[in-house]
Amino acid sequence: MNKIYQPIVIEKANDIIESLTDFFADYEIESLDFAKEYMYDKLTEKFIAGELEEDEVGNVLLFTESEFEIVLKEIIAGSILYELKDKGLVESYEDSTTEETFFLTKKGKKLLKEDNFLNELD
Repeated sequence: MNKIYQPIVIEKANDIIESLTDFFADYEIESLDFAKEYMYDKLTEKFIAGELEEDEVGNVLLFTESEFEIVLKEIIAGSILYELKDKGLVESYEDSTTEETFFLTKKGKKLLKEDNFLNELD
C-alpha cells in the first residue's frame, strides 16, 4: 500500500534532504530513497502530534539537536542496509510482531568469508 503524505511533510522533508547533500556525500550514500521515506515518516509523526505547525513567518522547529542526531544515525544505518540489500548481500523479513529484520544472504556470507571476517568470529 502506498502512503500519502501531507504537503507540509513533503516540503519540509525535501528541504532537509536537500540541505544534507554534503552529509550524504561524506557517508557515500548514493540512494536517497530510504532517507526520504524515513524523513516523511518522522515528519508525519510530528504532524499528527501537532508539532509541525508554522509560525506567522513560516518557521518550524522540526527536531531538537538530540532528535536530529538520532535521525542522522538512523538514516546512515538504514541507507547502508538498503544499499546492501540492493546488492544482494543482505535480505530482510517482517512479520506482524516484529520490525524488519535483516540477515546475510549466501552471497553476503561468501563475501565476508573471502575477507576472512567470519573466520575470526568462529
